[in-house]
Amino acid sequence: MKTGKEEDLFQRAAGILKPLGALLLVVLLITGAFALHDYLGSFYYLVKVEGQVTGAVKDIAEVAEFVEELNETKIEEYGMEVVYVEKISSELVQDVSLEDNTEEVKNKLQDSLTYKTEAIQIVLNGKEIFTVHDEEEFNRVVELIKNQYILEDQDIVDVYIEDDIDYKIVMVSPHSIITAEEVVNNLLAGRNKRQVYYVSRGDSLGSIAQEKQVSVSELREANPQLEEKNLQEGEEINLTLREDLINVVVVEEVTREEKIAFDTEYSYDSSMWNTEKEEVTTGEHGLKEVTYKVTYKNGEEVEEEVVNEKVVKEPVTREIVKGTATPNPSGVIGTGRFIWPAASGRITSPFGPRGGGFHNGIDIASSRGTPIYAADSGVVTYSGYRGAYGRLVIIDHGNGYSTYYAHNTSNLVTSGQKVSQGQTIATMGVSGNATGSHLHFEIRRNGSPVNPMNYFNQR
Repeated sequence: MKTGKEEDLFQRAAGILKPLGALLLVVLLITGAFALHDYLGSFYYLVKVEGQVTGAVKDIAEVAEFVEELNETKIEEYGMEVVYVEKISSELVQDVSLEDNTEEVKNKLQDSLTYKTEAIQIVLNGKEIFTVHDEEEFNRVVELIKNQYILEDQDIVDVYIEDDIDYKIVMVSPHSIITAEEVVNNLLAGRNKRQVYYVSRGDSLGSIAQEKQVSVSELREANPQLEEKNLQEGEEINLTLREDLINVVVVEEVTREEKIAFDTEYSYDSSMWNTEKEEVTTGEHGLKEVTYKVTYKNGEEVEEEVVNEKVVKEPVTREIVKGTATPNPSGVIGTGRFIWPAASGRITSPFGPRGGGFHNGIDIASSRGTPIYAADSGVVTYSGYRGAYGRLVIIDHGNGYSTYYAHNTSNLVTSGQKVSQGQTIATMGVSGNATGSHLHFEIRRNGSPVNPMNYFNQR
């Protein structure tokens, strides 16, 4: 065998070379130790971040321990679990030209590593908006937003966010996470939306500001070139309008006591002139409790629906005897002079062009339930609910004149009923196409709307 022969030769030579062999062995051991040291010393670990070399180290375990300690430091700093997102790798190489630069590698790692945490990305109508810490904080956002529009004394039926609000789990920098309160403040602040308004005939800065719910000073600030006297039809006016970022719907039940209009019955007496009448029984309003389901959007009432009515007191019918004898066949019912039709209020929208259309009357704003008066004596030709007008009363005053009273909370007269100038015929409200409590008042002559301000003293 090869091993055996090598062994025999070594034994035969041993006696001859023994003194020399001992010396050579010492030399070989010393030389081999240096050679092994040089050989092992030429191995290094190249530390890489995302494939890029940051330096060479002898002890890769020391680097791994440093990275772990650095991660723990960041967790303590941010107060939450974080991880570095870069890929750290190492490669063992043999290169006698390399040097151990562990400290430099540590410094580079400390400077180059970025840390992220798992968080909740809020998504509103498909758009990513803000980031909060966790699902609990997201739920707080939703509740805080809804609570902004709930009053303590409301009997809430439902409250919900009309928009599509959801979340997804993401990895983000801890610096991008904000609190639920900060999210709510940002969402409720809304955003500015630019719009161009084209001047119509009869427009003024005041009427435009009122219609668009901005101040005259805001109009002037956005349009420094404007002069009140020189507004031209078709001129462009820049508007900066606030737009809600999120929409909250609140539905509540409200119970109100309302009057029930009494009926009027007529009997006729040929012994009396037709200009004479006598009240036999005084009419008395009844009383009812009406429960409404009222819907608000971002605090503004948008819908009102009756869900229950309970009569508390029946009305007493008014009985009137009228004469039929005709002393003058050309008698006129109305006086031809009109009085202010509301117990209180101010004009919020005048007669004339408005928003590309034409406003057939004037809007008088006041609180819900404000009494509405017959502007002149006449006969009620309509009392009911009519489309965008909502609850509407129409009075014929004779001589081709009629008046319209719209958006009422309740009508207190019935069709065919005669009314006197100043008589309460309805109460103010927001029925029909109305955004706030007001009376829409029209005067019509031979069926065509005319400017009411020309028929009574301006307020």
